[in-house]
Amino acid sequence: MVVIIICAVLIAFTLLPIKNNFKILSVTGGSMEPALHVGELIVVKPASEYRSGDIISFKRADTDNQGSTNTHRITEKIDTGNGYVYQTKGDANDTVDQATIGNKEIIGKLIFGIGFVGYIIGYVKTLPGLILIIIIPATIIIYEEINKIRLESTRLLANKREKLKQKKIKKVGQYEKNS
Repeated sequence: MVVIIICAVLIAFTLLPIKNNFKILSVTGGSMEPALHVGELIVVKPASEYRSGDIISFKRADTDNQGSTNTHRITEKIDTGNGYVYQTKGDANDTVDQATIGNKEIIGKLIFGIGFVGYIIGYVKTLPGLILIIIIPATIIIYEEINKIRLESTRLLANKREKLKQKKIKKVGQYEKNS
């Protein structure tokens, strides 16, 4: 449960619109084998400079797959005179990627990866995963807290009744003494 809460907080933090914020992604293809495995959770962060050999995650602005994110290694840094563009290639691919990548398309540079945790993140993004990983545990926690509140209320009421009963017994005892 603690691991799930930590993951949820980290994911929520990465969604905040903070400049140069970390991003958590999961590897869905095998183009970066053996450096990155399918199902690996990766953490990327924007850098001020990228070099040949860096593994970067990016979204291409000029393709039909604008919604998809790729993670490949920079093979060449090209000075266009108007800034830099990068030639990328997946480690398991035979050829370099057709299009170069500009700085605006780069999400960030790989900081670290955790094997197979990406499967969990990918599953949580689905409706059944959301229900299983977030909604069911949250419901259990809420139920347990309501149950604790109910039990504590019952205990407090019983204590109050007992005190009232004791007061009545004292009053009756005093009345009998005075009579």
